[in-house]
Amino acid sequence: LGYQRTSDHNVLMQPGRMPTQLERSGDFSQSTNASGQPITIVDPTTGLPFGGNVIPAARIAPQASALLAYYPQPNLDGSGRYNFQAPTEVVTRQDSIQSRLTQGVSNRTQMFGNFGYQRTTTDTTSIFGFSDATRMSSLDAAVNWSRRFSPFFSLRLRYQFNRQATETAPAFAGRVNVSGNAAIAGNNQDPANWGPPSLLFSSGLTGLTDGQYVFNRSQTHGVSAEGGLSRGRHYFLFGGGLRRNFFDVLSQQDPRGTFGFNGSATGFDVADFLLGIPSNSSMAFGNPDKYL
Repeated sequence: LGYQRTSDHNVLMQPGRMPTQLERSGDFSQSTNASGQPITIVDPTTGLPFGGNVIPAARIAPQASALLAYYPQPNLDGSGRYNFQAPTEVVTRQDSIQSRLTQGVSNRTQMFGNFGYQRTTTDTTSIFGFSDATRMSSLDAAVNWSRRFSPFFSLRLRYQFNRQATETAPAFAGRVNVSGNAAIAGNNQDPANWGPPSLLFSSGLTGLTDGQYVFNRSQTHGVSAEGGLSRGRHYFLFGGGLRRNFFDVLSQQDPRGTFGFNGSATGFDVADFLLGIPSNSSMAFGNPDKYL
């Protein structure tokens, strides 16, 4: 019987660019593009620039205001490419058990088997402070029975079972319906898929994202028989086996949806986001469970 445990902690400082306090309120009078040049915000309803490069508070979409709450405040000088940094942590723990047993039933009969179990947990914290958890487990067991019926003939029977499972739970799964609270309709509302939609920005602003719920499970049952026959100077080995595999999947491709912003409406992607005008969007969910 053996047991082993390992624990690994890795921390990496990750930079990013977050909306400034002025940009959160719709004020782009001090914002610049990737080249460092001042930008002009255009009202998509009139085609004219907003006065003072400021979007009126009444025009800011409530969905954008709700999602902005998940963006941390800048903590670096904003003159460079990044204005924010935070530690991202990955904690991995693994427990494993191995065992083996041999038992002689008689002079001609013997039983032996093995059992192994391993469990790995990985907790990942993103730059937004979202903590996603992944749990992986595997089990492998086998039982063998062998008997020598005569000096010329022996038989061995074997049964083996193997099971592997992986589950990833996002930070908000079953806890906070971020999309629903932000009045974003049409995406999947299953509690396992709660969380923010993915936001993509062409200007280099850090995109809001979180992991997807995934549950995969595979298991195998196998039986086999093997016989050996000795005849003079020759030895014949013969046998066969039957194995049944199960593979179960429970996941969605893009249940919360993805919104991209490139500034096509106002001239700046963050301003498009505040007005609630994405340049592209996508979503994919339905029939999440497959049993093969």
